[in-house]
Amino acid sequence: MIHAADDLIEGREVRTSARLIPPSAFVLIRTDGGIAQSVGLEEQVPLRRGERLTFRSFESDHVNTLTVDERGWEWGGDEITETDVREIGRIPVDLELFLDSDADRPIPAGGHVRLAGNGVEHIRSRRIEPRMLTIRVNSRKREVEPGTISFERLIELAFETPPTGPNVAFTVSYRKGPQPRPEGSLLPGQSIPVIEGMVFHVTATDKS
Repeated sequence: MIHAADDLIEGREVRTSARLIPPSAFVLIRTDGGIAQSVGLEEQVPLRRGERLTFRSFESDHVNTLTVDERGWEWGGDEITETDVREIGRIPVDLELFLDSDADRPIPAGGHVRLAGNGVEHIRSRRIEPRMLTIRVNSRKREVEPGTISFERLIELAFETPPTGPNVAFTVSYRKGPQPRPEGSLLPGQSIPVIEGMVFHVTATDKS
């Protein structure tokens, strides 16, 4: 906690108060306000009643730049964590973070982004879309939600109009399923975890 008598405080004073000696050996990053911005040694930061300023310090001689949702950020480390981006940028957990250079792969929770390199990294957030899995049912591709799939649902996927009648019986078998039993069959009322590329064969038999 740093207390100041004036309505302005210099970056050097913040460093000195935090016992960052010598002040010139440390990069100071202000992290309140939804962005991360460096504060120079002689730069003055306004103080307002009731406002709490927060800073991060790095023993470093350079500042890395990046953008988060098109807002300019600066950082004293050569990498920044997904957690820091989310907390400082006030980005809720129902949005995923990704790099412009790798939009197909979200930044994992607790992961990090390398900043020390050529160019400026651009981090963006977007709404998490449910990822569908592709399976085959009677040789036809079907997209299903992750989780489990039931005997009854597989019958619906196998037939546009499932045959009906008191003597109709269905059999469901699968392969390329999850370990430890990648092949097997399902009975009415049963379900199984579904994975990408799983193959199902559904048949209907009239016992009359």
